[in-house]
Amino acid sequence: MTDPELTDPEPIDPGLNDSDEDTLWPEELIELLNASLAALDRGEPGTAGELAARAEAVAADVGPAALANAVLLAGMAAQEGGEDAAAAAHYLRAADLTRPDLADPDAAGLFASAGAELAGLHRARGRYREAQDAADGTLAELAPAGAGSAAELARLHNEIGMAGKYSGDFDRAQQAYDAALILLEAELPPDDPDLATLWHNIGGLAHARGDYAAAEAPTRRAAAIRTRALGPDHPAVAADLAALAPILLELGRAEEAESLLRQALAVFENTYGTGHPDHAVGLGNLAAIVHQRGELDTALTLYRDALTALTAALGPDHPDLAPILVNLAALHRETGAADTARELESRAGAILAATVRADHPTLITLAGAQTAG
Repeated sequence: MTDPELTDPEPIDPGLNDSDEDTLWPEELIELLNASLAALDRGEPGTAGELAARAEAVAADVGPAALANAVLLAGMAAQEGGEDAAAAAHYLRAADLTRPDLADPDAAGLFASAGAELAGLHRARGRYREAQDAADGTLAELAPAGAGSAAELARLHNEIGMAGKYSGDFDRAQQAYDAALILLEAELPPDDPDLATLWHNIGGLAHARGDYAAAEAPTRRAAAIRTRALGPDHPAVAADLAALAPILLELGRAEEAESLLRQALAVFENTYGTGHPDHAVGLGNLAAIVHQRGELDTALTLYRDALTALTAALGPDHPDLAPILVNLAALHRETGAADTARELESRAGAILAATVRADHPTLITLAGAQTAG
């Protein structure tokens, strides 16, 4: 059985350009941009996209920064609606609009946001190398101009860290998180939610490396910061608890792990419903806890439910499915269904082969299981 997977890493909270130039923008444009953002927050990408398109039409006569804001929103709406190619095209267009004027802080901020959004799109779809390349390229273009705020640069480093954590490029991920942390700690108070995001991700990286003792403190720190800022029933707090649970399981504190995970799952279900990826991954983590306890029938049901939900949410070839497939295969081996186990392991290996390093821990686990079985 592999280590239970985390509901991490997490993106640093994005924000569109908050320019002084806003005061020169038509009121109609500002209202459309705000309405598009609100629609995204409500989970209505179609409405958000329509509003962003109307904002683009108005912004075309205002200037590149105004237009780039609208184009970025259009990209975010397209991504939320599952239109990846359109989203990527919007992000690239926003970068093109702002690239000529990176010495201007507003243009640099929008350029950084476009690169981070593109990186986030690739990462969310399991394209980790493309995610790192997008963030690296954006940082490389910002550097000669000394452009980008601490928050904007930290967001790009965080994207590199997230992609590295998932692909198994752990040293690169650590360097990226360290760079983001230096930038943000110099600018933000210690209880800022963006710092909580980094602590969450740093804990997740330590967990992925198998250093469970080192993983606990930063993950608890993230949960404490966000609980104070957002309250105990916020989904970001639930994500912290869901990340802490498998760490505690590996440290031998299964009872506390299960309690925190069930608490997180309740928040995910109340907030998102049962089809959300965070809920599905959390369900797979709960299956691992029950599995470790020897309740194989219950674990089997939970693994299958988690796999069904995650496949529906992310598609059949997303690398987030692999840990559940490996754990489900281990359960089948324990019950004597070796052929089924091999089929699941083969599927997991095929999913991972194109997206992670050859020395990724899950691939090593797979190789060991197949050799033994």
